[in-house]
Amino acid sequence: MKIINQIVLTNDYEGFKDKILAEIPRKNLRFFESTELKIDEARKIIDEAYVAEREDKIIVISATKFGEEAQNALLKILEEPPKNTVFFLITPFINALLPTIRSRLIVQNLCVRKPRYRTGLSLTRLSLKEAVEFIDAQIALERKGELDKTALKALIGEIALECFEAGVSLSGDELQRIDRLSYLAEHNAKAHAVLTPLLLMIEEKR
Repeated sequence: MKIINQIVLTNDYEGFKDKILAEIPRKNLRFFESTELKIDEARKIIDEAYVAEREDKIIVISATKFGEEAQNALLKILEEPPKNTVFFLITPFINALLPTIRSRLIVQNLCVRKPRYRTGLSLTRLSLKEAVEFIDAQIALERKGELDKTALKALIGEIALECFEAGVSLSGDELQRIDRLSYLAEHNAKAHAVLTPLLLMIEEKR
């Protein structure tokens, strides 16, 4: 993999992350992962970029949605990165990024055409009954060994994406809660422990 500033389009972030961890020493990597990149996170990224390093430092920024204010804040540092600092912007959608960002970085398209798993949930009118039935189905898959932490984390991301597509408005606090649930899934939380608060949050928005 070329260590240059770039946008990476992928619908398998976990697979991409495993790949770069296998190719690049962990001490050279800094990860910033969120459902939506907001201005506060952008400021943390800028602070990290200006921490001087003797060796190359790769800052990996992964999000499904990039806030306009956050992108504008990052624009200058992407154009003139500090010495030994390289940025990877990771997203499934090129249109998530402003044209001013896209024009400054090369684009590597790693998206794999594969059938997208759809939850089948009626997110704009989600009932408690539908939520419980969905959670029970995922628990059953988990017990059979067919829903591991990677699949559970992907499921949380799919529910968030379907919310965006259905026009279900999610506040900044709610997006942070989704990020937290994704973090818990990554650290082996059970399906019921992350899906219950997620779907109840959506059900209450009816």
